[in-house]
Amino acid sequence: MTRLVCLPGLLCTAEVFADVLPGVYAPADVVNLPDSNDFHTIASDIAAALPDRAILVGMSMGSYLCLEIARHQPQRVAGLVLIGCTAKADSEDAAAMRGKVVKWARREGLDALSDTICAGMLAPANRGKARLRQKVAQMAHAQGLEIFARHQAALAGRPDNSAALAEITCPALVMTGAEDTVTPPHAGLAVAEGLAHGRFMEIENAGHLAVLEQPGFVAAQLNAFMGQDMKKETQAE
Repeated sequence: MTRLVCLPGLLCTAEVFADVLPGVYAPADVVNLPDSNDFHTIASDIAAALPDRAILVGMSMGSYLCLEIARHQPQRVAGLVLIGCTAKADSEDAAAMRGKVVKWARREGLDALSDTICAGMLAPANRGKARLRQKVAQMAHAQGLEIFARHQAALAGRPDNSAALAEITCPALVMTGAEDTVTPPHAGLAVAEGLAHGRFMEIENAGHLAVLEQPGFVAAQLNAFMGQDMKKETQAE
């Protein structure tokens, strides 16, 4: 049976998928992102450990890595589910801002950083939910500032995959929170439209951390993807 391999986002641990996977009708693993400041190294290390023909599920940084792996090692990837995704690289200003955020976080601490993440990445209606805030804080402390700094550097140097999307021919589902201000819906739609077999879906009442905000909906869409998109691919073969 095809396995799901889930890739977390920046400052997230496997716990970010904890409320999604119990509702998914397929075996699944969550990969902790390798500790490196080089995006290509992280992607290569993940690809080397993948089971045969996995369905990659990535959120945020994890989704960028999914695109990179699918582009360069398509034989390892049966399908893609990308949550909170963009194919574009950082602008010069955005890359510089990552370094500034790291300096700020070193000065203010992890609790202040997790508060800022909740304020900027959760949908407004979800920002006051204690359980979500606690989970974001727990993951931030589990990752720590040094890994955060190295992953920010990796993200600042990631490639722009926009022009190469059509080269990725496996089935793909792109999902974006309707209130995501980090990778807005139009960014996710652009990824889906650029992929050879991409489909886009907007997630209501969610921001950039849709896997935390709407885990049941995400699980249902993963099941639908495996039961519809992947089945069509198998029949076509």
